[in-house]
Amino acid sequence: ESQTLATITFQNYFRMYDKLSGMTGTAKTEEEEFQRIYNLDVVQIPTYKPVIRDDMDDMVYRTQDAKFKAVLSDIKERHQAGQPVLVGTVAIETSEYVSHLLKRNGIDHEV
Repeated sequence: ESQTLATITFQNYFRMYDKLSGMTGTAKTEEEEFQRIYNLDVVQIPTYKPVIRDDMDDMVYRTQDAKFKAVLSDIKERHQAGQPVLVGTVAIETSEYVSHLLKRNGIDHEV
């Protein structure tokens, strides 16, 4: 049997080091936190190629059912066109529910 003798937050753990560095594609949005907690500057390196991503507005639905119907419809359309689709969820249960919807609609997928 194991027993926890001590715990430490990531913030306090990283503060134990004299030097910190890293690379990520998402640090710029958390620049204020890096400065406040770690006294670190964030440097944005330009992309090698122009960004062609189309950032779209958020979509809001009255119900969960309406949201998942829209998600399923979008996945179906892209699947039929042969376009790969990556669906991100915040919980395992949500992934399982989306998987259930896809199975019920005959859409091959992996979880």
